Amino acid sequence: MHLFIDTTEKESFDIALIDDERVIKKKRIKSIRQHSEKLLKSIDALLLSAKSSLKDIQGIIAVKGPGSFTSLRIGIATANALAFALGVGIAGVDKTDEWSKIVSSADLIFKKQKKNLNIVIPEYGREPDIT
Repeated sequence: MHLFIDTTEKESFDIALIDDERVIKKKRIKSIRQHSEKLLKSIDALLLSAKSSLKDIQGIIAVKGPGSFTSLRIGIATANALAFALGVGIAGVDKTDEWSKIVSSADLIFKKQKKNLNIVIPEYGREPDIT
């Protein structure tokens, strides 16, 4: 089972549990500039609702962009930290990809990488707007 994280938007984020090409559970969380407060709690709740735990996660798929600077940093940092802590692979995918392409490209990335040696780097799509 893979954990999918998409924090490209300022107003909400998406998380999902994916097994092969089937979405087990998917949740959109309203989170107006509160991603850092809600992301880990939401992942925990999603796993509980699927009667799963972090031990069941075999890989993490993170949307790497384009998107909001701060939102992306929160999601990517969380995804990288979870992948490292769990000892699983991580794959970065584009926001515009379809589900089937997301899963197949993630599987390819997982097969090529060595565990704990890969990270996802955000792609903002423009210069960061830091104020």
